[in-house]
Amino acid sequence: MLPLTRKHDFQLFTSPTKHSVVVNPPSFNWPHERYEALYRIELEAVDQKKSWSWERVQSPMQLDFPLEQGNYRWRVKCEQSGEFSLWNEFSIEAETEAYLAPSAKELFALCDGHDQFLLYFDADIPVIQNASSECRRKLAASVEGIDIEAIQYPNHYRRGLEEGKRTAIANVRNWIDRDLIALTLLYRIWGDETAGHQACQVLLRLAEWSPEGPASLLRPCTWGDEVGLSLARNLYLAYHWLTPLLTEEERDFVRPLLVRLAFQMEERLEQDQFKQFPGHSHTSRLPAYLGIAALTLHKEFDITTCERWLNYALMIYRGVLPFYGGEDGSWVEGPFYSSSYTKWHHPFFLAVERLSGFSFYNHPFYKNYVKFAMDFVATQERIHPFGDGFWCQREGKEWPGFFAQNPLRIYAQRYGDQAARHLDNVLEDDIQSYKLHLLDVVPTIPQLNHREMTDGVDECSSDLAHIYYSYAGLGKLSKSKMALYYRASQFGNSSHRHADQGNFALVDRGQNILTPSGSYGYRFGSQHHSLWTRTTQAHNLPLVAGMGQKLDCPSGVAQLIKQQNDADFNYVVLDLTEAYVGCKHYWRTLVQVADKGMVVFDDLELTEARDVQWRLHTPSQVEFGTDTTRLLQGNLEYTLQVTGEELSSPQFVPEINDADGFYGDVESDAQKQINHLEWKLPARLTHRVLMSCVKEVDLICHLDEEGAAIEWNGLLLRLGTKERLLQPQ
Repeated sequence: MLPLTRKHDFQLFTSPTKHSVVVNPPSFNWPHERYEALYRIELEAVDQKKSWSWERVQSPMQLDFPLEQGNYRWRVKCEQSGEFSLWNEFSIEAETEAYLAPSAKELFALCDGHDQFLLYFDADIPVIQNASSECRRKLAASVEGIDIEAIQYPNHYRRGLEEGKRTAIANVRNWIDRDLIALTLLYRIWGDETAGHQACQVLLRLAEWSPEGPASLLRPCTWGDEVGLSLARNLYLAYHWLTPLLTEEERDFVRPLLVRLAFQMEERLEQDQFKQFPGHSHTSRLPAYLGIAALTLHKEFDITTCERWLNYALMIYRGVLPFYGGEDGSWVEGPFYSSSYTKWHHPFFLAVERLSGFSFYNHPFYKNYVKFAMDFVATQERIHPFGDGFWCQREGKEWPGFFAQNPLRIYAQRYGDQAARHLDNVLEDDIQSYKLHLLDVVPTIPQLNHREMTDGVDECSSDLAHIYYSYAGLGKLSKSKMALYYRASQFGNSSHRHADQGNFALVDRGQNILTPSGSYGYRFGSQHHSLWTRTTQAHNLPLVAGMGQKLDCPSGVAQLIKQQNDADFNYVVLDLTEAYVGCKHYWRTLVQVADKGMVVFDDLELTEARDVQWRLHTPSQVEFGTDTTRLLQGNLEYTLQVTGEELSSPQFVPEINDADGFYGDVESDAQKQINHLEWKLPARLTHRVLMSCVKEVDLICHLDEEGAAIEWNGLLLRLGTKERLLQPQ
């Protein structure tokens, strides 16, 4: 029997299965035992007695025709070993999204007859000008004081200047993502030739850069790859849009760099075996850039090569990406990363849509992302848990623009309710100049059409009691202006995710009460980040004998197993057993008590007796009392109480921090003054801990033989142990 088993957290899942068919035709994906292995795939239409087979194929295998409604099953045979996999069953419903993208040849043919064919046809310009007057003012403000002579090749490859990587990233995002694109758009949309000639100067200066060293996209990425990513993201569109101003000699000078970058993109995607391991964070930006490269170059470079590049990009977006984005609109790596990783592909999607009418945005993830963004990303709160960058701000000092200034742009106008569209307008109006994501600022004709389609858009509830995004495993309990966030994910703790299954954040009126802690340490790659922020000790979770959850392991998963919603006690039960080593079971219950605070009940059984260090983190002022602890923050005051068998008194513990003296004195959005509290429990096989953190109310919590009890406002809520919860109701 051929097992279709994932071996890495970055590796794709087997699909389609009963619960994973979101588009028609589906993409047939499965993990390979060896990357180069070839397979035979068999597909049967169960209801129609029809069958198909394909020889010597690899994952993903995609059809060039849609499937009819009905039930299907498929399996693969490894041609090297001769083994068959089990059958995978799925069905195509009437509601399954039609998703047959055009081919590269078809898209190239649609470019014929156009000198300008990427995003905006020449005939579109007058309409776009009339609809985008505010964009012009803000684009001009984005390049005030531009100094083209300051643009120079990054020097952090030199001995002693290695710490300049962060400065190099900041520079290229200013010079390329902001200045080059702002100037080019001013020329392309409004015919501003002064801006256009300045853009040409920037482009020609960048064409002098070596595409190796710190500007290379290829591994081992000794000096990072962000410089190369900015070049790959922007140079093709700038070159295409500036063509009327560039001489033939200047185009001949720029083109070799574009060709070299495209070959590097293709090679990097193969280096990372991307179609098998689409969880590579940086590499996942490249397919969209490669698609734009192919469209840009196909009339002036080898057409066969450009066709290969474009078909690869189309294949990836038909069925491999969005790997970290689920049908429910959630993003596995958290709100911060979602805000940018839902933008890198915009130029490619918009170009394909304008040429062909086919829209990648019709995938359920892109349709539903606006809901996730409203709950987790576009909030006005101080943090946006979970994962790297949770401490960053949309208009913050750290990585300007990477936390998208307006994460709702494009999505709200297409798929948002009235609240989302209103917030989209508010965020857009707040922007005075653009920082990073400029390629979705000026709307295309299809996007303008969506702006006009407001009928039939429902208003969603603004005070939803509980929402859980099952794909990413991120949940939110909310009441009035209080929110309790938590994570329980099918994805393990790797890449930009932390060892924090079951972690939570309590936010009241936009302020952190109990929160994850840490940051990059005011520079990426610091010990603070690797030894503190990413580990369990920086989060609202226990350590077992000083050890946290599994890190960089696909088996470190968690799941939501029960939920109960009402106006007073709103709670979830999470199974965290697999996240820790040496657990027989670990069930965590999180309760939101109206808009007054929260309760945590941990029921933990170990394979052998071990001590536990139970931790909380808060930016509040902490005052220890005899039985309770007070948390003071502005005009908010919370009472914190923790009970457990032989529980010690709380103590402050230090965090790992190597930020002092960092070259460049990087400014960060992170709150530096965080108090880390720890309670210790002696070695036992079982541990039960009960914590309450509430304001303005008398709430009684206690442990008993059956689990825990909460009394408040004349109401009683019983929280059982695992054994009690599993009993039939």
